[in-house]
Amino acid sequence: MQDQTDAGTKDRLLKAARTVFAERGVKEATVREICARAGANVAAVNYYFGGKEKLFMAVLADYLHSAQEMYPTHMGLAPDASARDRLKAYIRSLLLKLAGDGDPLYERLGQLFTAEMIEPSEHFGAVADRYLMPQHGVLLGIVGELMPGTDERTVHLCAAGVLGHCLLFDHAKQLIRRMCPEMALENLGVELVANFVFNFALAGIERMKTFKG
Repeated sequence: MQDQTDAGTKDRLLKAARTVFAERGVKEATVREICARAGANVAAVNYYFGGKEKLFMAVLADYLHSAQEMYPTHMGLAPDASARDRLKAYIRSLLLKLAGDGDPLYERLGQLFTAEMIEPSEHFGAVADRYLMPQHGVLLGIVGELMPGTDERTVHLCAAGVLGHCLLFDHAKQLIRRMCPEMALENLGVELVANFVFNFALAGIERMKTFKG
């Protein structure tokens, strides 16, 4: 019974924290408000998470886990699918994660995650190691398979190109919406953008296989 109570309190804190962080941002969010919304003692955040900063990391971890569950990098492909098919699936997966499902809370959490990537806090490394690095390892493996015999630096640069092209539609989305709204991801659609990034990436990879520089 105690374990169930603990799990229930922890889940309520996590749910409340998602909303409060999304509404107020990390700096303005308070432990008192989170605990009040969760119906928990004000000391509960320290007890279950070790403080507000680590609670925020738990919120980001939950956000990344949920996104990966909804849109896995393989997108349902068999393990023996071709590298080309797996690259397209990876790009679609990433763009679907960035686009979200129209939930304003999901979009706001995505913005907080982007800010954390740009200026990482003390505890973000553990989240990145658990959720981001394995996914990037998948991309490196795919690109490496498409570029047999190519040096590691070029593979990393090409993978960064794929990733950066996708992230542009997220990191610069407010600017895109203002300056060229028809080019926003939600207006172009994930499938169109995924096809474009995929074909652009393949052309670049083919060129870089023979590039000497």
